[in-house]
Amino acid sequence: MVPHLFYDRLRSSVVLGRYAGERIDTVSQGILEEEKSRLLHCVVVGGGPTGVEFSGELSDFIKRDVYYRYAHVKNYIHVTLIEANEILSSFDVGLREYATRHLTKAGVRLVRGVVKDVQPEKLILTDGSEVPYGLLVWSTGVGASPFIKSLNFPKSLGGRIGVDEWLRVPSTEDVFAIGDCAGFVESTGKPPLPALAQVAEREGKYLADLMNRLAKMGGGKAGSSPDKDFGEQFVYKHFGSMASVGRYKALVDLRQSKEAKGVSMAGFVSWIIWRSAYLTRVLSWRNRFYVAVNWATTFVFGRDITRI
Repeated sequence: MVPHLFYDRLRSSVVLGRYAGERIDTVSQGILEEEKSRLLHCVVVGGGPTGVEFSGELSDFIKRDVYYRYAHVKNYIHVTLIEANEILSSFDVGLREYATRHLTKAGVRLVRGVVKDVQPEKLILTDGSEVPYGLLVWSTGVGASPFIKSLNFPKSLGGRIGVDEWLRVPSTEDVFAIGDCAGFVESTGKPPLPALAQVAEREGKYLADLMNRLAKMGGGKAGSSPDKDFGEQFVYKHFGSMASVGRYKALVDLRQSKEAKGVSMAGFVSWIIWRSAYLTRVLSWRNRFYVAVNWATTFVFGRDITRI
């Protein structure tokens, strides 16, 4: 069976670690050259931050660890990143060019194309070309699920549940929606909300404060809040974007929008900033310490790819 993964960091990392070891062992068992190349070919579809980070880290893992410990697969294992347009399209042009150069130098093959069909051992693009693979990672972004689209609520762009300036679902009393399933209705005049964790986090905090405030005003029961003052509207301000491209390099783009001016940088310092920001999202100081120690040992001794 050929693995297909809709990438999420925790579950997929475990599966990928197991898969890599099994595939490397498999190609040692007298397989044809062409089949070896297919089995050890990882294809990533989607050139957003997740796809770029995964491709960069995987290529780094291959060159820093696999090449030295499994020299017999050196000529077969490779990574391809497929994107319909530009990779990291929300980033500054200079950062996109830096990422393209870095990934290409790291051995990642960049392909511009649209996937037409996914078959058990190969992809077919709209131009008719075929891309054989041993592992397919799908990271093309988040869309409204069939369940969300089926709900009889006003809809925003992309089939998401439409909300007003206070994250309420219009024409439906006492119903709010936040996260990737929700977006502003057209009548608000607000731009679409990006499907990012920072959006959902701030929506959650805003809605929690709003509900606590309504409860203190006696609006904590169903049907008791329409006449209450909802206060300030929800306003989303973009904090910026960051992405790792492997080999201790990263991109940091702190602009409010693609057209705005702001800090944009790439390189090792950006990687330190990216790692530091990631560390602040770990919930407890104990876990932060464990993560930091793991990073330090990996930096010094390399990744532990031992299989028991």
